[in-house]
Amino acid sequence: MSATSALTPEQLLDLQESFSAFDRNGDGTINKSELRGLLHTVGHKVDSEGLASLLKEFDNDQSEAIDFQEFVALADRITKNKVSN
Repeated sequence: MSATSALTPEQLLDLQESFSAFDRNGDGTINKSELRGLLHTVGHKVDSEGLASLLKEFDNDQSEAIDFQEFVALADRITKNKVSN
């Protein structure tokens, strides 16, 4: 079961809009620089090592960028961390 299948259409739309806002070059992925900006915006400051660790965990195809499916999994993690903190 994919992470997107557990979401409502409205939640998916919200995530797609967020993804598009941070995909600054419009290539359908969020690269390392864009990911750093996204994380900073949601209050997660990460150093280069932390960023590399997130990419390693969520970049399933090892493209050095996060596509939308990978972004959904990352957003789920961020949301769960905010709820538990």
